Amino acid sequence: MTNSILVLGADQVNSALDGKETQIIETVKNTYLFHNEGQTALPQSIFLRFPNNDRNRIIGLPAYIGGDYDIAGMKWISSFPGNIERNIERASAAIFLNEMDTGRVMSVLEGSIISAKRTAASAALAAQYLHSNKEEDSIGLIGCGRINKEILLFVKSVFKNLKTVYLYDLSDDRMDNFISWHDGCDYTFEKCQSIDEIFSKTKLISFATTAGVPYIEEISTLTPDHTVLGISLRDLAPSIIEKAHNIVDDFDHVCRERTSIHLTYQKLNTEDFVAGNIADVVNKKVAPRADGKASVYSPFGLGILDLALANYVYKTSVEKNLGTVVENFLP
Repeated sequence: MTNSILVLGADQVNSALDGKETQIIETVKNTYLFHNEGQTALPQSIFLRFPNNDRNRIIGLPAYIGGDYDIAGMKWISSFPGNIERNIERASAAIFLNEMDTGRVMSVLEGSIISAKRTAASAALAAQYLHSNKEEDSIGLIGCGRINKEILLFVKSVFKNLKTVYLYDLSDDRMDNFISWHDGCDYTFEKCQSIDEIFSKTKLISFATTAGVPYIEEISTLTPDHTVLGISLRDLAPSIIEKAHNIVDDFDHVCRERTSIHLTYQKLNTEDFVAGNIADVVNKKVAPRADGKASVYSPFGLGILDLALANYVYKTSVEKNLGTVVENFLP
C-alpha cells in the first residue's frame, strides 16, 4: 500500500485506446452481459444543474463491477454545449478508480476520451446486433460533433463495407469541419438539408446532438427497415418512440431526466413499448427487430462502461509505465 496515485492524461488514454475499436466493443458487450447477470452495483447518475441555466449540467456516474474486475469508481462529466462556439470540447471529464481492499483512489484518468469511445462502442454494438443489413455500406449522422466522429470510427469496424456518410447538422460549418476531420479517409460524404432527406438515403442513422427536449414529431421517410441509434436520447418525440421497436441499455436508468423514453413512459404509463435491453438481444432472449417497426436504440450511458474501459486503460498504462505518479497524494 502506498500513498501515491497514478494520473493518466489524454495522451496516455489515447495511447491505450487508439486502434482498439474491436477490443473496446467486446469490453462493452461483456460489461453489459455482466450487468445483466447482476454482478454490478449501479446507482442512479447524479445530475448537477444550475439555477437559471438549463443548458449546462455536470453528471456523476458511480459504479462497481464485481467478479475478476472487482473495481469501483466514478465518472464526473460536464456538458456545456456553448463550448462548441468557443472551439473547445462540449464535454470535460475525470474518472476516479478505487481499489477494493482499502477503498483508496488509485488512479485519476482523463475521462472525456473514455466516455466518447465507450459511447461509440455501445452504438456500434447495437448497430451490429439490431441492423438487418449486415453488408450495410452507408450511415447517416445527425449532429456533426465528437461523438458521431467516434461512432463513425466504431461502426466502420463492424460494417467493413461502409463508404457513404450522409450528414445533417444545423451548422453548415460543423458539417464542413466534420468532413475535413476525415481527409484521407475512404469515405464519400454528402451533406443533407433535412432529417427526412437523410432518412430517405440510408437505413442506419445515428443521432448525437445537444438537444435538451425532443424536436422531431414525425419522420415521413422512416421505414421498418431503419435502425436508429438514439445516442443523444432527446431527439425523438413520444409519437415516434411509441411506434418503434425500442431497445435500451437499462430501462431504470434511461427512463428519467426527460429522455424520449421517459416522456413516452409518462404518456403511456407503461413500459411495454420497450422490447428489452441490448444484453438480452446479444443473448438472443429479445428480438432485434419487429415486423412493421423501425428499431430504435436508446442507451443512457452506464457508468460501468466507463469503469471497465478506465480499468483497461489503467492496467495497460501500468504495464507500459505510462502516466504520472503523484507521490504522497493521500494522507
